[in-house]
Amino acid sequence: MLIKKIFLSFFLFFSLTVCAKNTWTVKDIQFQGLKNFSKNETLKNIFFSIGNKISEYDVKNSIKSLFQTGKFEDIKVIYSGKTIIFNVKERPIISNIIISGNSLINNTILEKYLKKLNIKKGDVFNPFFVNIFIKTIEDFYYNLGRYKANVKILKFFSKENNITLKILIDEGVITKINSIKIFGNNAFSEEKIMSLFKLKSHSAWWNFLDKNIYSPKEFNKDLDSLSSFYLNQGYFYFKIDEKKINFFQDKNYVDIVINIFEGKKYKISHFFLNGNFFPYEKHIKKIVNISINELYNQEKIDFIKKEITRLLSEFGYINAEVTVNPRINHEKKTITLDFNINIKKRYFVKRIHFRGNELTQDEVLRREIKQMEGKYFNATLVESGRESLEKTKYFSEVQIIKNIDSHNSNQVNITYIVKEKSTGSINFGLGYGIDSGVSFNTSFSQKNIFGSGNSLKASAIKNKNQKYTDLSINYPYFISNNIDLNTRLFYNDLKYNLNNISNLTKNTYGFESNLGFLINDTNKVNLGIGYTHNGIINTEKKEKIIPLIKKSLNKNFLEDSLVNDFTLNYSWIYDSLKYFYFPISGNQTYISGKNTIPGSDNNFYKIILDSEEYIPLNKKHNFIFLSHIHLGLGNSFNEEKLPFYENFYANSINNIRGFRVNSIGPKKNYNNSDLKNCIKDQNNQLCESVDSIGGNSIFITNLELITPLPFINHQYSEFLRSSFFLDAGNIWDVKWNNINSISSLKFLKNNSLNDIYASYGFSLQWFSPIGPLVFSYAFPIQKNKNHQLEAFQFNFGKNW
Repeated sequence: MLIKKIFLSFFLFFSLTVCAKNTWTVKDIQFQGLKNFSKNETLKNIFFSIGNKISEYDVKNSIKSLFQTGKFEDIKVIYSGKTIIFNVKERPIISNIIISGNSLINNTILEKYLKKLNIKKGDVFNPFFVNIFIKTIEDFYYNLGRYKANVKILKFFSKENNITLKILIDEGVITKINSIKIFGNNAFSEEKIMSLFKLKSHSAWWNFLDKNIYSPKEFNKDLDSLSSFYLNQGYFYFKIDEKKINFFQDKNYVDIVINIFEGKKYKISHFFLNGNFFPYEKHIKKIVNISINELYNQEKIDFIKKEITRLLSEFGYINAEVTVNPRINHEKKTITLDFNINIKKRYFVKRIHFRGNELTQDEVLRREIKQMEGKYFNATLVESGRESLEKTKYFSEVQIIKNIDSHNSNQVNITYIVKEKSTGSINFGLGYGIDSGVSFNTSFSQKNIFGSGNSLKASAIKNKNQKYTDLSINYPYFISNNIDLNTRLFYNDLKYNLNNISNLTKNTYGFESNLGFLINDTNKVNLGIGYTHNGIINTEKKEKIIPLIKKSLNKNFLEDSLVNDFTLNYSWIYDSLKYFYFPISGNQTYISGKNTIPGSDNNFYKIILDSEEYIPLNKKHNFIFLSHIHLGLGNSFNEEKLPFYENFYANSINNIRGFRVNSIGPKKNYNNSDLKNCIKDQNNQLCESVDSIGGNSIFITNLELITPLPFINHQYSEFLRSSFFLDAGNIWDVKWNNINSISSLKFLKNNSLNDIYASYGFSLQWFSPIGPLVFSYAFPIQKNKNHQLEAFQFNFGKNW
């Protein structure tokens, strides 16, 4: 024991002596080779200073720290007595970056990626990140099928240790597919398998100019689709044995050969549900809709797993796990499925937070949220809240973050991160019309006033024939989360140029106020009242008209009058469309009506039905069938006609394409001597008006086949799409008795249900930055003798 203590004491003394010999006091620190960096800045990365006692360990750590700055290419240490000299070789500073040869990748995108790699003007040049850049860009072109693409970076050094980088990009040539051959397929034809592939050796009829470009990335996706297809048809042991890519010598073309092993079909013999899910057993069994002896279907099994997980997430089980263990019987070619369900822990929602709403008030966001604090977490309600926030159109992006509370292991905090967008606009317009002359219009719109969620819209039009103003205010949560209020005030002074002996002026003002009741996510009912004052003034040659009026069905049609109407307004909206603009599926049906109530000078009603149905014809939703119907009927409760200013007209939204707006429906006839320009000549005495006077009933139908836009990449289908359409319909006045005895104002006898306008054509829709734009070119099929054609038409916006 004594000998052991003596040995340890000796060892400790010896260690201290060695340590003392390897430490020294620094008298000076010097640097050699510094050009772009100052000595003081470099000293910050040294672990000691003058006067400190140091060892080799401190020097090595200081060298390591200097290298980690990325500013130095080489560092050597020289000892001169107790002076330490760091001899450094600096990396050059990037003084300029020049990019050339790129056309597929925009310079802005390349510059952003260079910045992520710290390759930018004023930064230290690091060859490691430059090599990463070259590899990434070449891989990008490789995935596009451009095998000859090449990226070079030329380096030009200056005496000041600066460097200019010149990036030369050779994008190469496109590699096209010459042929694709499948071997080993017995159950399905080669045509069926090729229908699963995006890569084609020939183009589709609607995109015959496609270059059939080979892309390794798309090829791997196609192979995944092929595997999924067989697994969903019961071929449990399907596999791809071999895939060959045979390039031509110039690598401009490629032949693809795929060898597959189909295997045998397997059926489901039994399935079992295992786990601690007893309270939700009934719900889960409804989801697992697997029949005994049905073919194995991997896609269906994956869907069932997701549905079980989603169901459990609605009861607060955020991290529930569902795994499927297949037990194979090779002799009978059957599979037994074990669904192993672990619901894990149940979570409550502790707090709901919002981030990114600089303008929008917290209350406005919170009232859109369906998930409540203090309740069990429900994934469907959380996601529904996100969808509701998006529908407000106040935000360009909404994200959800779930954070488990570290202090309470069974509580979770939810954060909605929103990105606000501009919700206001001011527009000014100037136009010219033959009848109306110069027209000025302006509008102001703000959908989220002061962040309150309320909206305000005002518009005005001024021209030779019209003075119009409109002010509307919307309170989306007037009483509760399910009741909104819409109020509208309007004024309109409009001249009707009937012919050269009659000039009607209609002075209108009033208001409408409606309460909207949200029944559920797809149904809404509106109920309200309105008041309209109409002042009818005939300003010219009244003495010539009054005798004619007495022969008319409505004796007050052209006489001066002041009319006050009180109306009851009501509507029902069903909306299940997927996407508001450019829907891909779903239905939107709008039924509205109004009728006068006691105290009104008129006595009429109007009902409108507008319905559109989008039916996807394939899984990719690039072929869609659209059916649209617009019906309207108005009439009086007595012998009088519907007031002419309540008539239906063919406007820019509800029209037969190919016919000029407001030219469809009943026309008026003038004496030939009353007009200088005639459209129609009847017995050398009558001329037909250009515009329709409208009618009390309307029927318009539009049938469209929405197709992929030729020559345009599929990724742009969210902003551009085309369609072939068939339109038909007309406007009628079913209560007019075709009086032909009025010399100055007569109606055509072709006002009958047999008179149908129809057309077919092609349409292009573009979701532009200013809103949806629709272009159409139509060819008339059925028309009256005095049609007003307009083959090319343009429309902006969407109804409702």
